Amino acid sequence: MADALQNPDKAFEAELARHLRERARTLLAGQTEVLQLLQAARTQILAQLAGLPPDWQQWQLSRLLGQIEDVLAGATSQAGSLFARRMDGAWHAGEDFVDQPLATIGHRVDLRLAQLDVGVLKQMQTFASLRLKNVGREAAGRIGQQLGLATLGGITPHEAIKAVQTILGGQAAQRAGMIVHTEMSRAFDLAANGRVQQAAALVPGLSKQWRRSGKIHSRWNHDIIDGQVVDANKPFKVPNPGGGFDLMQCPHDPKAPVEQVIHCGCVSLPWMKQWKVMTPGAKPFTERELELDGRKAALDQAAKRAGARKE
Repeated sequence: MADALQNPDKAFEAELARHLRERARTLLAGQTEVLQLLQAARTQILAQLAGLPPDWQQWQLSRLLGQIEDVLAGATSQAGSLFARRMDGAWHAGEDFVDQPLATIGHRVDLRLAQLDVGVLKQMQTFASLRLKNVGREAAGRIGQQLGLATLGGITPHEAIKAVQTILGGQAAQRAGMIVHTEMSRAFDLAANGRVQQAAALVPGLSKQWRRSGKIHSRWNHDIIDGQVVDANKPFKVPNPGGGFDLMQCPHDPKAPVEQVIHCGCVSLPWMKQWKVMTPGAKPFTERELELDGRKAALDQAAKRAGARKE
């Protein structure tokens, strides 16, 4: 603790970095669990299709579709339960993201602040579960169209089965992964933002900073505001791709338009205004980012000319 008090900026940043690594592991684990369930459903459905008579005219389409719908409904229902638990973990991790770095420098806000109201979390879990179930229902509908075409002779059974593989292995999995990433990130960010607002009353100078994801092909409007610092209870001013600005309390703010939040990887960091930290403003683009995304290279040069980024 004495070390931390002598170098509070370093201790604080090291603890933030530890929690960000844990956040990344949690997001990956949540996505993996859900995708494994969908993969198991895909395997089961393809096995059912492989066991059908070679003559498509013998297919009992209504019974087959009912079986497929049951498999997908069971998988997405189980995925929703796992997902809800992962979101609960992300919510508490968001609280810890503020509490534990502050504790390293002598501010035990966790001992003085009430737990955040989890009512919002419960609503988010219900909404996220419904979104996953919709993935299953929409996949079942698309599968039904392909199998229906096969029974009418519009496509071959082989073509129908290949289409089913694509639907379950690509489209459904991609959308489910996006939902898990977005909603778990939302749980983390809303909890962290709520905790920063609570803790600001106890910790002088505590505010928050927007930090970009570091993805190669990230949102240009989020790259632009990287490093923006605002008071704990104030919103960030985020450019909208369609023009104007959106006021967002944190990344994944549920009040923000969908184009600002889907699969966003940004975070809002607790920020101490009086400290000299490693990266006070915009985080420099990596050589790989500049090489693979020409838009970032142009943005980097324009920002440097305007004095918004260091040479």
